[in-house]
Amino acid sequence: MSDIFDVIAVSPHPDDAEIGCGGTLTQLAEKYSVGIVDLTNGEPTPFNDDPEIRIKESLEAARILGIKRILLDLPNRELMDSINARIALAKIFRQTKPKIVIGMQGMTPQASPDHYQSQLIFDAATFYSRLSKWEHLFEGLPPWRINHVFYYFTARELNLAPHPLQFIMDITEQFEIKKQSLLAYKSQFKAHPSYNPPIIDWIEGMGRYFGSMIGCKYGEIFYGAKILNFNLFQQFLDRSNNQEGQKE
Repeated sequence: MSDIFDVIAVSPHPDDAEIGCGGTLTQLAEKYSVGIVDLTNGEPTPFNDDPEIRIKESLEAARILGIKRILLDLPNRELMDSINARIALAKIFRQTKPKIVIGMQGMTPQASPDHYQSQLIFDAATFYSRLSKWEHLFEGLPPWRINHVFYYFTARELNLAPHPLQFIMDITEQFEIKKQSLLAYKSQFKAHPSYNPPIIDWIEGMGRYFGSMIGCKYGEIFYGAKILNFNLFQQFLDRSNNQEGQKE
């Protein structure tokens, strides 16, 4: 694997990262190298009989977003936090050297238990990626420290504020691209009219809700693993001074 990524989003199944942060990923891809790592191929599902169809859909979604994706191919429906799964993802981090990684946050009651297991695997892999004296487990790959770890949200989690930092990205200009990337998953979201709720209604509602919090049309929320070093007072003062200058 030769690709080096600035940003990697980790997805338990193809489509989860698109739901949670597709708009942000396509926005970042305008300037940076961005990828998605799918832990599983997402199959079997009630809506699809051929795993290759889901893979093709995921590649089309990535093309629409302007990013690349990697399939780790751990077992769907049986995804478990294990030493082997942790090492497999950490190996990808060591190979691709991302500066920022984004994982799925939280439990999703009455939805796939793979989602929470993916967070446990993700958390451990970001730690394993930087550990020294373990090169024999990573085919000699040197440690890679990831300093920026964030989590995306898919509106199925119970706890809206599990981390000390939360922020919202304005994806108004990228929302249509995000929507089209999800519609690429025809086997999941278009083949069965009975699917409830319709995916676009869900994405519209989630995007508008978070967008309203920061005064834009569509937004995506993220949680941080640690407090960032922002000089907020200076930012607020600069903003106030600019507003005063405009009034004059």
